[in-house]
Amino acid sequence: MVFFLLTGIVFMADGCRKESNDDSETELLSSILSQGNAINSACQRFILSEANCVAVSDSSLNVCSGLISRLKGEILPQELSTDAVAILYFDCFAKINLTYNISKACNQNSFNSNSDYRRVQRTGTSQAELSWRVAFNQCGSLESEVPPADSGLRETDTILRSDPF
Repeated sequence: MVFFLLTGIVFMADGCRKESNDDSETELLSSILSQGNAINSACQRFILSEANCVAVSDSSLNVCSGLISRLKGEILPQELSTDAVAILYFDCFAKINLTYNISKACNQNSFNSNSDYRRVQRTGTSQAELSWRVAFNQCGSLESEVPPADSGLRETDTILRSDPF
């Protein structure tokens, strides 16, 4: 029922504006239609957290299946590598990206691509990158770090084998 309601709203709203081939319209429609899939929604939130600082952002339609597979492949123990646990990791990473974006005072022209954004986070020497790395290690329980209490990750008894991105 909700699917049909959302679809109707999107198509009614579409009829009220000029036609456009903008990729963002396709992304929005796909995002609305995929809301029933929580893992894809979490991945989309993660991609959007990076998009705030990227000139040409990855399309979540094109990259989420690969990101989800890579992330779930890094979760240990492997038998706990579920969608629910992966969602917690995506949400933790999205949250620290938003904090990083504020610290970096970045905008959509700060990085050329998502890969540039991630490379600078991992290799940069500013306080923003150093703080981001500590927070990233905490989310993933990397380097013996402990996840933030509000992330829900402590209760999962999981860690990441390595950086999935």
